[in-house]
Amino acid sequence: MKYLGVSRAEMYSPNRVSGDTAVFRAVASELERHGHEVICINEEKLTKIPDGIGGIFHMARSREALAVIGQAKVAVTNTVQAVQNCARATQTKLLEGSGLIPESMICSTSGVPAGWKLYPCWIKRPDSHAVEKDDVQFTENAVELEASMRGFAERGIKECVLQNHVKGWLVKFYGVKGSGLTDCYAATVKDGKFGLEQYNDMPDAACVDMDALTAAANRASEILGVDVYGGDAVVDEEGKITIIDFNDWPSFRTCTVGAAQKIAELIMKKWK
Repeated sequence: MKYLGVSRAEMYSPNRVSGDTAVFRAVASELERHGHEVICINEEKLTKIPDGIGGIFHMARSREALAVIGQAKVAVTNTVQAVQNCARATQTKLLEGSGLIPESMICSTSGVPAGWKLYPCWIKRPDSHAVEKDDVQFTENAVELEASMRGFAERGIKECVLQNHVKGWLVKFYGVKGSGLTDCYAATVKDGKFGLEQYNDMPDAACVDMDALTAAANRASEILGVDVYGGDAVVDEEGKITIIDFNDWPSFRTCTVGAAQKIAELIMKKWK
């Protein structure tokens, strides 16, 4: 089988270039180890699907690359729709009412909605994951939220996602469909892209019910249609798990080798 692998552009890997590159290459190597041919290209250079491709795996985020991948008549991991479902506003809409995420609202950046009374809270860019620090901001009150909204508006961002801050231990998780979670660990400030982990408690080890976390992650992945995923969750004092972020194909930086094996197995199963 000949596979096309599309790697992520650096602009979509803030402080994660080496990790994203490592897991992408590891998956490609694993497929080659099983006797498959793999053609690799960065999403910035993708203009068409090469002839003879039997399957595609990718970490693309740009509209241009996703449009090209979406034209393919072969199985794709993750699907274009799945990637689009992980955009913050879309993700919020799809997970609303599931009990998996905090109280949230999608609104205009023209001003604080009269109905929003939850503080502290987060304001997040609606159309993508954070590529710079100001794309996600923590606010203590309406005055700070108003200032953050104004900053979004000045950057040309017309909508935002508001999310209630959940107190508790912050954990990061990685997963692959059919394999459950490949890793879970207590997050520290050094683990984040922009240091935003400082707003949650940082124990040496979070007390996490792995069965409950796996069930929550699996349910979110099913709702969003994402096969290769990761995210952040908060565990409160009573053990309740709340997912605060969910991503398509993260770096798997704590479990690259094991994750690559499971991802490659998933990819190969799709074409059996």
